[in-house]
Amino acid sequence: MDAQTIHEKVVSDYENYIKSFINISDEEIRGKVLKTLDEGKLWPDPLFQFNPSFEKSVSLSDLVEQGLLHDELKNVFHGYSLYRHQKEAIELGASGKDFIVTSGTGSGKSLTYIGTIFNKILSNPAEGIRAIIVYPMNALINSQSGEINKYAETFEGLTGKPFPIKTGQYTGQENDEKRSKMLEEPPNILLTNYMMLELILTRTKEKSLRDSIYRNLEFLVFDELHTYRGRQGADVGMLIRRLRRRCTNKIISIGTSATMVSGGSIEEQKSAVAGVAKSLFGVQFDNAQVINEYLDKGSATAPPQPGVLRSEIEKGITTGESVEEIKNFPISSWLENKIALAEKEGLIIRGKPLSLKEIAENLSHETNADFEECLNYLKHFLKELGRANEEIGKSNPRGTFLPYKLHQFFAQTGSVYISLEAAGKRIITLDQGRYAESESNIPLYPTVFSRESGECFHCLSLDEQNGKLQPREFQVRSEVDEDENETRDGYLIPRSDDNWTWDPIEDLDYLPTAWVKVKKDGSREIEKKYKNRVPREIFYDSEGNFSFDEELEFNGWYMPMPLLFDPTSGTFFDAKTSERAKLASLGTESRSTSTTITTLTTLWHLADHGFEPHKQKFLSFTDNRQDAALQAGHFNDFMQVTTLRSGIYKAVEQAEGQKLSYEKLGQAIFDALEMGSDDRFLDFAHANEVPSFPSARKSYEETLQKLFVYRAIYDLRRSWRVVLPNLEQSGLLEIDYANLDEDINVEQAWSKVPFIGQISSEDRKRVIFNILEYFRLEFALESKSYLDHTSLNENRTQIIDKLKQPWSLNRDEELPYPKRIRFKTLARNQKIDTASAGISSGLGKYLLLEAKRAGGEL
Repeated sequence: MDAQTIHEKVVSDYENYIKSFINISDEEIRGKVLKTLDEGKLWPDPLFQFNPSFEKSVSLSDLVEQGLLHDELKNVFHGYSLYRHQKEAIELGASGKDFIVTSGTGSGKSLTYIGTIFNKILSNPAEGIRAIIVYPMNALINSQSGEINKYAETFEGLTGKPFPIKTGQYTGQENDEKRSKMLEEPPNILLTNYMMLELILTRTKEKSLRDSIYRNLEFLVFDELHTYRGRQGADVGMLIRRLRRRCTNKIISIGTSATMVSGGSIEEQKSAVAGVAKSLFGVQFDNAQVINEYLDKGSATAPPQPGVLRSEIEKGITTGESVEEIKNFPISSWLENKIALAEKEGLIIRGKPLSLKEIAENLSHETNADFEECLNYLKHFLKELGRANEEIGKSNPRGTFLPYKLHQFFAQTGSVYISLEAAGKRIITLDQGRYAESESNIPLYPTVFSRESGECFHCLSLDEQNGKLQPREFQVRSEVDEDENETRDGYLIPRSDDNWTWDPIEDLDYLPTAWVKVKKDGSREIEKKYKNRVPREIFYDSEGNFSFDEELEFNGWYMPMPLLFDPTSGTFFDAKTSERAKLASLGTESRSTSTTITTLTTLWHLADHGFEPHKQKFLSFTDNRQDAALQAGHFNDFMQVTTLRSGIYKAVEQAEGQKLSYEKLGQAIFDALEMGSDDRFLDFAHANEVPSFPSARKSYEETLQKLFVYRAIYDLRRSWRVVLPNLEQSGLLEIDYANLDEDINVEQAWSKVPFIGQISSEDRKRVIFNILEYFRLEFALESKSYLDHTSLNENRTQIIDKLKQPWSLNRDEELPYPKRIRFKTLARNQKIDTASAGISSGLGKYLLLEAKRAGGEL
């Protein structure tokens, strides 16, 4: 597996995704932002962490022969060799002592408590719940349950006897039948999570489990101990104490974790872990009960001399070297001794994770070789190391040499922070901070950008009492009542020589008619309730002093939030529209979107590198089930949308002349997604087999085609889905109107239409096209086949009955219903009131300017 190449492609894809949303018109700001991103500000170089070998000890059979463990355990863990930390933990457990194991991932921590529990139950057989193992996630419960079943199969295969220990998992995943059986016959080992354990101890229906626990419990295990901290840790601690108080037997407490503490001496680390265990379990722990990992070197050779290492670097690495040759490379010994491992208090410990550049710098410093030469040599070696370990892992997963992990961190994008100074002197940074320097009086303002024009909007609050512009973070809604507070949230749009200007008289033409009042003398002014919604000239200096009357060093325009009007693009917004739909911070992605994008690109590149479908996996951890459900929904929604759009794109691409008419849309998408095969039919159809009669099959396929049409036309409406713009918004699709050119040129038909009939056919086409675009984008469409009430109801029923998920509708999901838009004509002026009609600002402004330019009125 070429992990580095896959990683580089994933990061590159994510970088391209983030950069695709950057729309900054100011070249200086844009250049600084892109330069900072190219330097890895939001996706720094990954850290390489080598997984060292664990120190081996005796076999489990040896402990059986010594009389420490029950004789049957050698049939349960047949052929198992123990690491040193496993042996020490099992010895503590077998002697009836509590213990905590803090060893790395893949070190067999679960074997320490499973072996301890099995030994006790086999030595003293009895019914009832003897042990509870608590996991932070149900996925871990499912995995551990599978491992225990493997132990049972091994035992039964060697002895021919049924496995004497019953195990059951009790989570929110089991059906009523499984739960009822477990309530009647409680298992010996119960696998659960702490929330379900709380319910077992309190709900009436779990009384049989609760009674069995109180009578028989001897072991309480908490896996991934580090997850229980803060309020959750306090909840778990109280739960354990309540459980202990009611139990008849002495409870042995066991915990495991790969990460608990860092820093300090080894004994200090153990003391810290013991303190955490005491707080959680409510019993005394000493340092001897905390088992750390013991590491060993995979190579017996000492670190090579610098001259030997440099010679090897100059010679390079031949692709396809054998596993043994790679193990004997001088660089292998150097990486293990100098990077992967370190020594502390006479023990071998893990080395600090480093980026590949940092490792190359260490290698260059030690050998006096060129840095770039060292970096390229390491990249080649690690690629060969990955290939060798893949080969080793086929026969002996534990025999890999210097396997490593890549830790990639992605920072959340946010605002750009800019000082209020002249171009060329401004401080532009992505680092959050209130002032340019700790001793400076120059404030930095979070800055966002118009989604339409790319002009910058500095986020600030007006402190009118002190005459100061106070920086504020970009927010979706204003939390300040400007009628009761002298500080008002808003935006400063700086003025420059090459950007737009606002004229309070001339630019009234650009405002909706509802915003402008015509006085008796024919003059116009802005309606009172909209006066503070248009740009107001403001004067300011670099230290944040401002005035609306007195000229200062700079000037620009102030606008309060929420923003109803973007003067830099002439766009008007509904009062309910979120600020994030109008203005963009540096990136528009959320945590869910970032996870989805990185997951999808990872799976793509695994497929490109030849991984079989069942090996194309991505594991995502989250803190709670609500976040997990949200992320799962995000994945599903993303895949549904992108699958549909890929179908539309491919359908148009394959159409004659790359033009596709609306009537053929459903069939074209169906063909583009290759849904016509027998296998694909069973994927989407509510049928047990492919129908023998073509007419029956056709009815299912036509139903799916109808759903494609609904999804497609609704996806191509005007949408504020800024993180996933549709094909048209992305510039990948153009939509035109059939016969428009022909109809526009029929002068006789247009001659009696005011204004429209008096302008040129070229201007007429532009006006009519924009009107049609407005209706389409607002989803104000008419279609007897799809969008009237009868068709919607009939098609919805067919879709739910004939199609299955994910190709169908949910039971409570409605098909998209078109909007109805009414226009009001003011006969006395022969005008259309664009504001009361609800026409979007872009269309209203366009029609008004067209009419004015042509000398008419609309």
